Order: sequence, then structure tokens, then C-alpha cells
Amino acid sequence: MSKEDYRDKIEEHRQSFEDEQKEQQALSRVARMNKNGSNNKKPKNTKRKTPLMTILFVIFILIPLSILIYFLKFYEPGSTIEEAEKNSTEQIVEFDKSGDKTVPVSTDKNKEGDKAGKADKAKEASKKDAEKLAAEQKAAEEAKKAEAAKQAEEARQSEAAKKAEEARRAQAEAARQADAARKAEQARNAEEARKAEEAKQSAKSSTHTVKANENLYRIALNHYGDGSEATLAKIRAANGMSTNTLSVGQVIKLP
Repeated sequence: MSKEDYRDKIEEHRQSFEDEQKEQQALSRVARMNKNGSNNKKPKNTKRKTPLMTILFVIFILIPLSILIYFLKFYEPGSTIEEAEKNSTEQIVEFDKSGDKTVPVSTDKNKEGDKAGKADKAKEASKKDAEKLAAEQKAAEEAKKAEAAKQAEEARQSEAAKKAEEARRAQAEAARQADAARKAEQARNAEEARKAEEAKQSAKSSTHTVKANENLYRIALNHYGDGSEATLAKIRAANGMSTNTLSVGQVIKLP
């Protein structure tokens, strides 16, 4: 409680005290006796202190005493003034009107409430920490799931790219094989055509019709380029001839 609050309390007490004095003066003697609780006793001649004495009492005794009580009860070494003032709000100062003196009475009304508040704050802080930890764990799990999904997607894309590359290579290999087969077919057809042509040419040159002024030697020389006895013997053997004699129009085989 600040000094201004103490001053306000003191001013209120002083005002109420002055009001009470005025009320006592306004009452009659009998009324004052009845108010004091006795009809037979004479009212005591109490000497009232002047407001100046009360003010001096408050300034020089009550305020220093309150400050001393404040430091003894609430101030903790090492704590700031703000913390001490915060802790001092747990105490309520009341003024006891007993006679002419004003005595401060401090009561601890909020200790249990403060303990409960601290417990609630501790629970709230623990709850917030648990929620924060759960949120962090959830975020980590979500990040882990996202990373796993990303890796799975990359693996799937890599597998798809690999399959596409394999399909492209297979297609290229099939095209190469088809081209090779086509070329082989063309070569085979060309070879067959060549062989057919050779067979045709061979069929044409396998027989010869003897013309005028031709003999076996001349025929061997024209067809084989060789008129040796061995060539002539081969022609005779192919035609079942024993001599080299030929007749015009005779068809002979040329092996």
C-alpha cells in the first residue's frame, strides 16, 4: 500500500472523528449519557486531542511505524521494489477506532487465495508446457511424415523414370532388331536373287548346240578358257563320249 493510500485512510478517519465530535456537541447531556451507556453515571470529562495532534501522531509515529512493519514483514533482500509492493498487496491494513488513537491492524486475508492462485498458475504453466511439447511433437511427426511422403514420391518418380527409360531402350532395341531383320531379309533376298541369276546363267551355259566349224577343243576354250586334255575329258565324260568328234546341231552338256 502506497503513502497516498495511507494518507487517504488517515484523512477519512480524521473526517469521521470530527463528525463524531460535532455530533457529541450537538446532543444534550442526557443524550450523551444515554449514548455512553449509563443514565446514572456522569459523563466522563475526556480530553479530546486536537486534529493537529492526531496529524502529528500520524506523520511522526504511525507512518514510520507502518514503513518499519512493511520492511520487516514484506520486504525480502534481493527482491525489487515492484516485487515487494506486489507482495504487500496481500496484506490489508485496517484502522481500529478505539478511543482517540488510531492503530493499524494488518491481516493476511489473501494468503490461501494467493497459494491457490500460484497453484493454478503452476498448473496453467504446466498445461501450457505440455501443450507446447505436444504441438512440437505433432509438428515433428508431421514434418517426418511429409519428408517420408516426399521421399516416397521421389522414389516413385525415379522408378517411373527408370521404367520409361527401360521402355525407350526396349523400343530402340526392337527397332534396331527390326531394322537388322529387314536388312537381313533384304540381304537374303538379294542373295537368293543372285543365286537365281547364277542358276539361270548356269542353266543357260550348261548346254551348247554345236555349230558349223566347231569342235570340242574350240567349245572348251570358249566356255572354260582352257582347251587342255583334262577339260576335254570332263566334257566327254559328261556327255558319255569316247572321242572328240562332234556333229553340227548336236547338243552337249558343259559341266
